[in-house]
Amino acid sequence: MFISKIVISDDFDGVREEMLTQFGANALRFIPKSVPNEFLLEDARAVEKESYIAESSEKIIVLMAHSFRHEAQNFLLKLLEEPPKNIKFLIVVPSKNLLLPTIKSRLICEKRKKQKVEMKLDLELEKLDLKMIYEFLKENENLDKNTLGELIIKLSRESLKVKDFSEEELEFFYEAYELSKLNSKAQILLATLLLNLYEKKPK
Repeated sequence: MFISKIVISDDFDGVREEMLTQFGANALRFIPKSVPNEFLLEDARAVEKESYIAESSEKIIVLMAHSFRHEAQNFLLKLLEEPPKNIKFLIVVPSKNLLLPTIKSRLICEKRKKQKVEMKLDLELEKLDLKMIYEFLKENENLDKNTLGELIIKLSRESLKVKDFSEEELEFFYEAYELSKLNSKAQILLATLLLNLYEKKPK
């Protein structure tokens, strides 16, 4: 059984997929059908109309938008407070501050952290050769400092799976990570780390 609520998230696609997986398309109505920049009064009227279409089983009306017009929120107040039988609501919005206090007081609020997709390392460290290093450096020559930092962390983790490092060698990864935050060139840092790994690879 679903409880009407507000979800704070900008991962609209993720929430949509989760709802479809959990409840099935027949139990859901997305208003509007695609995520707009702003939820308007006409959208709120569509929600009201859908709410009064009688259902024998639970129906969840999902309202997703980057922001909600105040008049649209005010229009929904009574509906949220006294929903028709078998009608539940899910409001998805990127920030709690975009909703009126009167809306927030009527529904429970759940904050979602967007799941970070872990970076993949397209490199077989066990088979590392100079050609692979060259191609990898070409692919990753224009990374911003955040992505470069993530890549160095990923490289250090994957390297530890294939080889034991001394403290001095581990310090090498740490120094590279610190340098990445100072806008050092991606190619220089990655080349230094990868050539070091290549040199230490059993021949």
